[in-house]
Amino acid sequence: MNRTTSSPVNAGLLLATLLFLNAGSHAASVDPALPRYVPQAIEIARDAAYVTPDGAIAVVGYNDMREIMEALVARFSAAHPEARFALDLRGTRFAPAALAAGTSAFAPMGAELTPEQLADYRAKTNADPIGFRVAHASLDARALSGPLAVLVHRDNPLRAITLEQTARVFTGDAVRWGDLGLEGEWAARPIKAYGMNAGTALAYAFQDAAMGLRGFGPQVIGVPQSAEVAQKVGAEPLAIGFAAAMRATAQARVLAIAARAGSEAVAPTEESIVAGRYALDRHLLVFAARPLNPIAREFLRLMLSREGQEAVAASPQGYLPLSAKDAAAERRRLEAAE
Repeated sequence: MNRTTSSPVNAGLLLATLLFLNAGSHAASVDPALPRYVPQAIEIARDAAYVTPDGAIAVVGYNDMREIMEALVARFSAAHPEARFALDLRGTRFAPAALAAGTSAFAPMGAELTPEQLADYRAKTNADPIGFRVAHASLDARALSGPLAVLVHRDNPLRAITLEQTARVFTGDAVRWGDLGLEGEWAARPIKAYGMNAGTALAYAFQDAAMGLRGFGPQVIGVPQSAEVAQKVGAEPLAIGFAAAMRATAQARVLAIAARAGSEAVAPTEESIVAGRYALDRHLLVFAARPLNPIAREFLRLMLSREGQEAVAASPQGYLPLSAKDAAAERRRLEAAE
């Protein structure tokens, strides 16, 4: 990491953010069963590679988590006055290398590591990082990270699809709309499939969630952005595509997803996502190196507390807080990692 690009968070902004959180903004959307943050003593290793020459704790990560991170840094520094942070939030792609080099205390990210990123991390460290869910993706168009969705043209009569049917579409096993249960004049019509370019974070996430890591068929037309998938689907009545859910349009609508045949088909809503009922959900994550350093461990304790999830709920991008159940599961993983 080039430390000259890491700037300490403005103290005035931190204080204002802390006061904003203390006022209880968006508290109604946060699970009241989440525990309060109880600070534990930390020791900052001043010779650690993630500590800058002027004594700040460097964190490299996701640009769309800036407001969340600034709010949490304010809370953390209020509880631990000896801790100052230098946030270098240029984007998810910069975080894994900094974490592997030890120049970031932990890595806030908007996606799982790609296989290439993981292979590079392993080559440098002979280990895997450990990732923790800290928030759900957003349904707000202002956000950069959203849950995945399967889109069809507004004139398509299909209203729901199973994960297995989805996999058949994008592997190329289902080629006509009759293969997905449509009848009449739609049955013989060919399916035209669009999606994110292979090798992108969203394509890997879709393969993992919907395809059992099966490969995309040669008929799938890849594009670089979710908005472009929605545009293509909205312009072609026979099209289907996968993209971030909040990029849907009036012409390209979202299908409800059933985890398996015979189970309930669920649309991506705030309620279904937070309840863990939507099969194509995604998360904001924090990755940490093994063994966890004291800063990463304590910061994650904050993020997985009620105060941490209040910071998520207050984000202008509409990121969704974890339920108390999900946060508890991540805290157990954190304890096990210690």
